[in-house]
Amino acid sequence: MKENKEVSIEIESEIFSLVNSINNLYFKYQEGTINDDFFQKAVKNAMNGLLKIESYLREKNKSLPKFIEKMNFVKEYDNAIKIFKKISNLDPSNEFIRSNNGIFSQSTEKMKSYILELPGIASEITSSFITLMDALKLGGQSHLIIKLMKELKANIKKFDFPGLEDIQLKIKKIYKKTSKNKTKLVSNTEFREKIVDRLYSVLKEFQQKLNVKT
Repeated sequence: MKENKEVSIEIESEIFSLVNSINNLYFKYQEGTINDDFFQKAVKNAMNGLLKIESYLREKNKSLPKFIEKMNFVKEYDNAIKIFKKISNLDPSNEFIRSNNGIFSQSTEKMKSYILELPGIASEITSSFITLMDALKLGGQSHLIIKLMKELKANIKKFDFPGLEDIQLKIKKIYKKTSKNKTKLVSNTEFREKIVDRLYSVLKEFQQKLNVKT
């Protein structure tokens, strides 16, 4: 039972991160922070992550939409699906999209009265991590990566939660390393991958600390 609960928490965390990443990317795209090519690639990358989760849940005879209803995350997920459809020109008959839209269009009104308000700054931090890692994976320009790193630093600093001092220090060190190696950010894939690995490790630590709190 404990193992199943841990897996469930892990899945919820991944869904939370991916959905907020898509919504955050759309916001950044609208304000002109990221270009069209990066936006589309990053959103599709995040959606691929959701598709993998959907496939895993289906193998376990579970429904992704029902899972998200249980998370009280319908509104945010529904918005992410709409964004994905906009950039992908998907056929409405697509099974994955159709099944989600069918359930979510019926349940959104019902859920409005009791959708839980997720911690805003925690969502921003998670999205900042994901967006930054996507930029590194997709070989984004160095100035964009540095800008996203600064945003992550600022969001972490704003989040008043005991025990995050170590995470703040780790982010500061990663930022210092990347800002001193702007050329490598563009030309060295292995260097970017190492930064992504470090960021992912810090993200997991951040999420674990929040789980401890709850």
